[in-house]
Amino acid sequence: MTTTFTPYKQLQKALFLDRDGVVIKYVPYLSKPEQVELPLGAGEALKYWQNAGYLLILVTNQSGIGRGYYCLDEVERVHRHICDEYGKFGVTFDDIFICPHHPQDNCLCRKPSPQMLINASQKHQISLSQSFFIGDAPSDVECAIKAECQPVLVLTGRGQETLRKLSEYSTRIEVFEGLRDTVKLIKS
Repeated sequence: MTTTFTPYKQLQKALFLDRDGVVIKYVPYLSKPEQVELPLGAGEALKYWQNAGYLLILVTNQSGIGRGYYCLDEVERVHRHICDEYGKFGVTFDDIFICPHHPQDNCLCRKPSPQMLINASQKHQISLSQSFFIGDAPSDVECAIKAECQPVLVLTGRGQETLRKLSEYSTRIEVFEGLRDTVKLIKS
């Protein structure tokens, strides 16, 4: 009898990113591609993360769908535009996870639930403990903590407001002015 050796597949590391206020400038219930604006230095920063071997995965609550403000097709058009804009920097997003539900739906995927990160980790064989989640809201920080991913707060979007609540968490949370400054985590 012969035994076949199956090589161990190394888990990947990812940079999970909130969309509004992190990857693009914060506009409440953004629904049109022309509303998309990239933060200064964000394209170069994500290219740096990508070159360092991190999968880039967007994780976004889009309750505007559940509230009837816009439809999934409009969100997908916005995401295509975001991908095109970052593509100009050579950046490719490996996946996009969306929670389209209204907050009162009590779904399992809406951040701060870690479900979208867990689903991404299973789909892409990601080590959550070796990954980072950059966000600007308490729901992003709590999602990262619950998924046992490394939380990072940027002070763009709703970040200043979230900064005032950081003492509520026992986990160490890295804080940066904006997305472009987060590349310091790769060097450390």
